[in-house]
Amino acid sequence: MTAGIAPKQHFLLGRTLSLEEEKRKTNSPICFGKKKTTTTTTQASALSHNALASVSVAVMNKESIALFCNSATVLAALVSCAFAGKIMEKKTKFGGGISNALCALVFACFLASFTRVFSFSTNATTVVFDFIWDILMPLGVTLALLNVKVSELATKSKEVLLGFSFASVGSILGTVLSFALFSKSLGVGALGYKIAACLCASYIGGSLNFAATAKALELTNSAESSSLLAASMAADNMLMAVFLGILMVLPCKPPSPLAVDDEEDQRTMKVKGITEATLGTIVSLMVATGTLLLSSLLAKLASLGNFSLAITCIIAPLLGVILNSKLDFSGPPQFISRNIMLLFFACIGAGCNIFTASAVGVPLFGFIAVLLLAQLFFALLFGKAFRVPLWATLIGLNASAGGPATAFAMAASKGWNRALQPAVLAGTIGYAIGTLVGCLMSEFLRVFAPL
Repeated sequence: MTAGIAPKQHFLLGRTLSLEEEKRKTNSPICFGKKKTTTTTTQASALSHNALASVSVAVMNKESIALFCNSATVLAALVSCAFAGKIMEKKTKFGGGISNALCALVFACFLASFTRVFSFSTNATTVVFDFIWDILMPLGVTLALLNVKVSELATKSKEVLLGFSFASVGSILGTVLSFALFSKSLGVGALGYKIAACLCASYIGGSLNFAATAKALELTNSAESSSLLAASMAADNMLMAVFLGILMVLPCKPPSPLAVDDEEDQRTMKVKGITEATLGTIVSLMVATGTLLLSSLLAKLASLGNFSLAITCIIAPLLGVILNSKLDFSGPPQFISRNIMLLFFACIGAGCNIFTASAVGVPLFGFIAVLLLAQLFFALLFGKAFRVPLWATLIGLNASAGGPATAFAMAASKGWNRALQPAVLAGTIGYAIGTLVGCLMSEFLRVFAPL
């Protein structure tokens, strides 16, 4: 081969041949029989492989387009539920009494139960739900926390944390009471106390702790236990949505700065020009996104993946204080945050199928209902005894039942800005202790379970 001559590419066969090799092939005598057949077979195989690759790419593109369209349909349905909830609150007395968030939840639950809009494509529904839970909801939390007054955090966190503590004690007492009433009628044998422990953990930290406790108690290792676990989670989600609805409609006096904050937001939106408001909104979104990325990075470095939102709870208000002299995080950013929380409540409702949950049977429903009623009773009783404001007790109850996301969403939908950061803090503590309490409850019920 002559030096400096680059090889010539033959893409069809995927080989690299030099010019001299090609020349030698051209000048060689024609071969009949086996060699020619082998070459022809190789070419045919290569062509067949390329054809299959093209077909595979076409199929993948078709599936991707279908997934995108289905996901857009699911997202549009959730947005419609959120919008309908907002309209119902403004136009009807009933909607104004129960809040737009609960209206959106009920509309989404109705669609999930009586239509196939959330079940015709499981992959699309999963994509949309993950998008709301993992991206939109943290973004809404961060935007709201950038406008939090840090000076009021110490006093208001104490009240919400007390409410959360009372709710956690109520969950423990409610679990023991429910197990005493329903342990025999559940009909699940030795698995009963484990399911009860998972539910106890769920109503201290949220669904994350339900799953973590189930894994710790090895409930996912057999077909029988896995089936019971799925049924329990369905009933848990259904009654949790009902419980959150009850918390939303209970009348209580809001935190004092509520009306002042809303008036300031409205005045700011009127005074600002459209261009300035748009620029401020874009900058606020950039700051919120950067805060989330920083929180996620710090959580990974500290091996605290589940506590990224808790780190955001610390960083965002500090950034708000530092940047408040140059940026205004009220007005449009808070409008975006409140609407994201409204969409989040619609997402919760979309996960509640009445017929799926009702298939688990009366005893399991009764168990969870008694647990929640006992939790509500003891939390309100202790809150009254220790003179904790009702709004703080309700936020604590929400944080223990649904976690930081639902507690924050409730505070945001009601305009309780002073409860935003304490809600996330209380829910995060629930994440930290829920699984441990659930495992300890399992051992307690196993030893003291009625024979």
